[in-house]
Amino acid sequence: MARSEPRIVAWSDHAFAKAEILGIARSDVEEAVLSGHGNRTRNTGAADWMATVGRLVVAYNHPDNNDALTARIVTLWRRA
Repeated sequence: MARSEPRIVAWSDHAFAKAEILGIARSDVEEAVLSGHGNRTRNTGAADWMATVGRLVVAYNHPDNNDALTARIVTLWRRA
């Protein structure tokens, strides 16, 4: 069986608020997760994975509640 890749992105309330505070478009965050999933790294915090695209880092869970198509964004930030 092939490894599943996320196709749907869900948001935590925290992540949604953080994107608004940082002025980062939701579409950019979602694209970072979907395009960066293949190069993700393990996260040691509240989320399972991290995807980094440019200066944007997104921490997310995949699968989300056993839904292999969905990744849930937990938080995000910009690297210096």
